[in-house]
Amino acid sequence: MISSILLKEWLKLKYLFAGVLVLNIGVCLKIYFDIRGLILSEHPEMIWYEAIHLHNVFFKDFMFFPLVTGLVLAAAQFVPEIIRRRMRISLHLPLHRDLLILLSVVTGLFFFMVAVGISVVLVYSTMRSWFPLEVSMTVLTTMGPWILAGILGYLGGMAVLLEPLKTRKVFLTIVFSVIISVMYMGVGYGWMSPAMPYLVWLVPLFLFCVFNSGQRFQQRGA
Repeated sequence: MISSILLKEWLKLKYLFAGVLVLNIGVCLKIYFDIRGLILSEHPEMIWYEAIHLHNVFFKDFMFFPLVTGLVLAAAQFVPEIIRRRMRISLHLPLHRDLLILLSVVTGLFFFMVAVGISVVLVYSTMRSWFPLEVSMTVLTTMGPWILAGILGYLGGMAVLLEPLKTRKVFLTIVFSVIISVMYMGVGYGWMSPAMPYLVWLVPLFLFCVFNSGQRFQQRGA
């Protein structure tokens, strides 16, 4: 039963996953050629000064791509299920509702981390090619809030799609949007590093919202 559900999730996600993966790799290649062009057209010392002292983030083009990736994957998994009313059939399977939703979440987050993980490696490799190790290592801390925004966007998108009440859909959309926007409030390298250990606790909170929306979806027979 579980293997069949995982296969179904793969069939729903494979084409859009390929699309967002190509999109993420594309923006990483753009970042590489942009930085390469700057290094070749200007003195490397000036570029390093901008990075180290002026905190100019040369890979900020990637900022919103994790969020887009998360939202696209959530929509790919649940929009067809809800529009075609297949979700009601799935909830009648001899499998607990929360386990069914958890399998969907695990599958979606796996593909999300694959796409974003490849992008992080590419961006880090680009920065490592042109900048000192100290600057290159800040890629991980700087991109951390963006990746977290993508995970929260994925979970928030699932919760909104599963929620049967329109008023709650609007409420959840506003709350999730405000929380996710916090991930984009700072500037510079690693600006949110001190807060990240606390912000990751938003993930189980968003996951609880997904389960809660799934419960109401089943109870109302949406």
